[in-house]
Amino acid sequence: MDSLLSLILGILFLPITILGSWIVVHPQEEKLILIWGKLARVLNTPGMLFVNLWGRKVITVTTKQQTIEIPKSVVADANANPVIIAAICTFKVVDSVKAALEVEDYLAFVKSQAVAVLKQVASKYPYSADNGVSLKDETSHIGQEMVGVLSEKAKAAGVRIISYEISDLSYAPEIAQAMLVRQQAQALVDARKIVVEGAVEIVDGAIAHLRDRGIAINPAHQSKVVGNLLAVICGDAKVQPTYAIQDYESDAMAEGMGKMVSLLGDIKDRLSGKNPQAKS
Repeated sequence: MDSLLSLILGILFLPITILGSWIVVHPQEEKLILIWGKLARVLNTPGMLFVNLWGRKVITVTTKQQTIEIPKSVVADANANPVIIAAICTFKVVDSVKAALEVEDYLAFVKSQAVAVLKQVASKYPYSADNGVSLKDETSHIGQEMVGVLSEKAKAAGVRIISYEISDLSYAPEIAQAMLVRQQAQALVDARKIVVEGAVEIVDGAIAHLRDRGIAINPAHQSKVVGNLLAVICGDAKVQPTYAIQDYESDAMAEGMGKMVSLLGDIKDRLSGKNPQAKS
């Protein structure tokens, strides 16, 4: 009955029918032909085709790869820190009938689902981590997970998700300054560790070279040499180490000589009458 009505109208208005019934199909494009509200055919061969315009509705769906940008949004990561995250999703329509008839607007549908998936997956991982997957370091792994989750949701729209990548990631302004200080402190600690490890290697090598050349250092005073070398290597500013003038071997003798000089001074004071106890 519907086709008969279209045929009658086409004959009655033949000049208009001949001029207005041509449809051009472009490459990587599909056109759904609805006749009086019913799906009649799907045109996907490039070229110009004749379809009676009476009762006809044409829905055009592109099968090219499309990209949508997910705007910046605030998401709480696995550590409950607010982060600002944005992403780019690339997809392609593989079922034009579902894209045109199963959802109201497949572009809006994919975008809304992509925003939900981004927040859902991002909340499972921390911003950064020394061990394990994090938003900052493992974007490829997280992107694959987002593709898998979004693909299941996008099947209803006849869409295949090609890629889903994080394009922007930063801490929210309210904690950005505190996290920057934390990162600087962590970087300083890591740098200090490297400096200390290198200094220990240098000192160990210096002691070994002295030993190989026959220059022996008293074990009792080796700590002084090591301390001076570590102070020079690890210090931020220019370090001026101090050295004892006397020989290390004569430290005990110098201490005994000091006591003896002090005792002789007391005896001299007593003999000269400066000490009252000497007269008694």
